[in-house]
Amino acid sequence: MRKALIAVLLAAPLALHAADDRFHKKTPDSMMGFMAVRDATYIKECGTCHFAYSPGLLPARSWILQLDRMATGKHFGESVQLPPATRAQIQEYLTRNAADVSPYEGSKTFMEGVKATQTPYRLTGVRIFKEMHTVIHEVINTKNKVKVRSITNCNACHRRADEGSFGNDELYIPGLTGP
Repeated sequence: MRKALIAVLLAAPLALHAADDRFHKKTPDSMMGFMAVRDATYIKECGTCHFAYSPGLLPARSWILQLDRMATGKHFGESVQLPPATRAQIQEYLTRNAADVSPYEGSKTFMEGVKATQTPYRLTGVRIFKEMHTVIHEVINTKNKVKVRSITNCNACHRRADEGSFGNDELYIPGLTGP
């Protein structure tokens, strides 16, 4: 089944293949992929509830929007109250390392399809993310044996997501593909 999934993924447009090369980190110090999350405050405050997304997955304006909406109950249906100093520290970390300023190739690739006038609120609102996950989204929706139920649960399928590496050859979909 893994070979069939890989065959489908390889049938994607050539631009996505090139993007995959830019998303895979062969070594921890590689500028391919995305910056690995290392900020203890961000990991504690955000990573406790969900995967601590790399700041390089969204532009700075999107991270500010996320933080602005948290206290109003509009953070994906949750109201999250952070002390002002903690919020400021997290905002500084996220915006300093956001996709629109990141030197990582994965971040640069993500930003290619985001217009300066756009502020994607969700990762799923970024064009290349949608394109690269179209098949996976369909598999999740049609195959009950697939254990991952959301394409935003990155570390459930991307075995090195916490290192900032999202290469197709590292992809494992629990309940569908083998390790």
